[in-house]
This record gives sequence, structure tokens and C-alpha cells, in this order.
Amino acid sequence: NEYKSYLRFSMMGIADLYEAKSLEEIYSSPDASRFRNILEKFKAKHGVEPEFIVRAPGRVNIIGEHVDYCGFPVLPMAIEQDIVIAAGSSNTRELRISNADSGYDDFSIRINDVGVREVKWYSYVLAGFLGIAERINTYCSGINIIVDGRVPMSAGLSSSSALVCASALVSAIMLKDTSLTRETIAELCAKAERHVGTQGGGMDQAISFLGVRDRAQLINFNPLRPTPVKLPATVAFVVSNTLVNKWKADGTDFNNRVADCRLGCRVVAAKVGLDWKIIKTYSDLIKSKTWTPQELVNGVETYLDKKPYTKKEVLTILGCADDEYKEIIGKSNNIEFNLYRRGLHVATEWLRTTSFYERCLTDNPDANILGNLINESHYSLRDLYDVSIDELDELTEICRKAGAFGSRLVGAGFGGCAISMIPKGSETGFMKEVYDKYYKPKGLSFDEVSGKSLFATNAATGACLVDKASF
Repeated sequence: NEYKSYLRFSMMGIADLYEAKSLEEIYSSPDASRFRNILEKFKAKHGVEPEFIVRAPGRVNIIGEHVDYCGFPVLPMAIEQDIVIAAGSSNTRELRISNADSGYDDFSIRINDVGVREVKWYSYVLAGFLGIAERINTYCSGINIIVDGRVPMSAGLSSSSALVCASALVSAIMLKDTSLTRETIAELCAKAERHVGTQGGGMDQAISFLGVRDRAQLINFNPLRPTPVKLPATVAFVVSNTLVNKWKADGTDFNNRVADCRLGCRVVAAKVGLDWKIIKTYSDLIKSKTWTPQELVNGVETYLDKKPYTKKEVLTILGCADDEYKEIIGKSNNIEFNLYRRGLHVATEWLRTTSFYERCLTDNPDANILGNLINESHYSLRDLYDVSIDELDELTEICRKAGAFGSRLVGAGFGGCAISMIPKGSETGFMKEVYDKYYKPKGLSFDEVSGKSLFATNAATGACLVDKASF
């Protein structure tokens, strides 16, 4: 009864979230059996029903890739594929984590000892809990959790961030942190994910909490500011998976590019006479110089050398000590830095994102022009940011030939998925052609692929509570 009363209050007090009264509010094709299965598994494991259920969606980023950690806007949409957590309190003084999929190991840890000591699937649950517990410096008597995920893993659709967000929402309810807004809990989750070694910029967590049904969001940072974006009524979006997995936290490829950007903006700052020590991102740089997107492009081309920089060259330009340098590059293991190519991608991607958004504000945006911006984003990610692979290049080209206005890799890259913007109404034929050209030669049946590795998606609502009476 206490939690029931608390949940009613939380609809206003925790992150401005609502409690969905029906699954139709969330999904275009609701699957009530999924939720009943979660309830049954929770009761079988813990002897009681969960006290509440939350969900947090994955996302696709339409345009604005690898720029959020540089402080520049992104244009994602939340998707219906999500992470669902059923949770309840206990008196065990433990955080007990299970997965509805029996292929994943259970994990438990004393509440006061929660920490991320290795990167496993449940580490993202621990990270979400820590984000809230560290904020309010309090713990609880114990929490039981069962997770059910429908966001494809290692596919660039933000399954890990959705898990962090869902866990943080559970923890905020359990620890009774009622002072959060959707924006502040998203920012907390972005910081919390660094417990698992990822130095992202906050896009994934922001759209998971700020998603709006039938709308994309232009998300600005510092401070976090969402702006709903109405997409052309004549287009639809299809996600296609290369079937090449790349886990963002399993290496340093991602963090190396973060380091390139951190150093690049500081080198440009030093060369234009700014105090580089107060410049942490390219966004800080353009604010100090009041540069437009095109002026940043010009600045990168003027002040950064095309050849890679060595550590010695960076130290000489900045005149910084070795410990300052190590703090800047963070978890990177780079021995040389591609400052020009990374900086040029960031600058041109900011320009493309701005152009895409502004065209969506017009009455009849030209889908071909929007598609070209999406294609240019992919080419930049391939040629300047070096995060594409042969399979992504092949798949996006197949999508273009199948009729997409534009197709590009989505997420960190190195594998995962592509997002394609296609003419509305052509989804069935488009997916059949992509299947025939990419998946069928791999020996996969259409049923194995459809809805899992190849699917149309709609802009979905953000994280919320789910009323148990709704299923």
C-alpha cells in the first residue's frame, strides 16, 4: 500500500513520468503475454508479485552521430523496442538481479557494496542504481529485479543505456528520490554509465526519458533541452542489422574518438589564442568564438593538420603536463591522434543536423534532400570518423538501391544497425528486397530476420511506469 500510494505521487514527482494505463499508449502492436510472463517469473522467483513495472526504450538516431559528447545537438527518436523491469522491495539487504531470458546469469550483491567490478550484462543495472544512490547518499533494505529486454544487443540501438535508465528509474522509486525531472535523471544516467567505462555524451539516456510518440527530438546539451520534431508525413523508417555485434564498452575504439575530440578542440583553442584549459568540447570552442557551423568547419580545416598528431606534438602545442594530458584523454589508449578528420566530421555533422532540423520546420520538407543529409552522414562516419565496416557500407548501399531516400550506420558504429528513411507505404517491398540482397545469401529465412534484425519502427514514448492492470 505504501508503494502504491508512492507510485501515484511519483507520476508528478519522479522525472515527470506518467503511468501508462494501457499498453496501447506505448506500443503499436501490444504484447500483453510478455508482461504476464514477467509477472509470473517474478512471482515464481520471489514468492510475490512485483510492486511495480517500468520500461525504458532504445533509440535510433536519425542524424547527429558522435557529436553529443562534443556538446552538439542530435536528432534521435525513441523506438518501441524497450527494456522492461519488474521490481519489488525485500528485507535481504541485497540487490538481486535476474533476467527473464534464462540464458543470462542471476546476480546478487549487498546493497551497501554495490559497485561495477567487471562488465557483465547486469553491470548496467548496477550503474543505474549507483547513479541514484550516489546522488542522495542513501540505500534501502533490498531490491528484487527481473529484466526483460527487446532492444537488440550490440546493434547500435542503445540497449545498454536503456537498461541503465530503467534501473535508475526503479532505484529512484525505491530510494524515494522525488526531486528529479526527466532532464536531470537523464543526465544522471549519462554519468552513471561511465561506471561501465563508456564516455558517452548523453544522447541515449536523454531520448530514453524524453521520447515523444510520433515525434523525433532535437536534443541540445548544457543544459539539456529537447525540442519535438515533426517528421515528414511521407516517410517511414526501417532498421536493419548487419549481424556484426560491437559492444561499446568492450574496447577503446569509442573512447579513442572521444579523446581525439577532446584534444582537437583544445589544439584549435590554443592556436586561435584562447585559454585551452577552459575549453572541454567543440561546443565550448564555438561559444567562445561565436562560430557558426560553417565557421567551425573552416576553423578545423585551418588550424588542424591532416596528419595524425603524436603525444609529444600535442604536449608541445598545449604546453601541458603529462598528468593534464592523461586527464584529457581519459580511457583512450591512442598513441597518435587523428584530430583533423575527427574534428571535420564533428563540424560537418553539426551542420547537417542543423540543416535537417530546419528543413523539418517547413511545410513540405523535401525527403530527397533530407535523405542526402543522412547519406552524407554515413560517408563522413566512414571516411573521417572510421567507425563503419564493410558490412555497414554494403547494407546501406543495398538500402539505397532498394529505394531509401537515405541510409546510414546508427550508434557507435563498428557493426550494429543501419537506419533507412524510405517512402511511407513501401515498407513491405523495401524489407523484402533488403532481405533478398543481404540476409538470404547468409542462409537466413525471412522469418528469422523479420521483426528482429529487420523492422520498421515508429517514434515512441519515453520511459514510464506500466500499470499492472493494463495487461
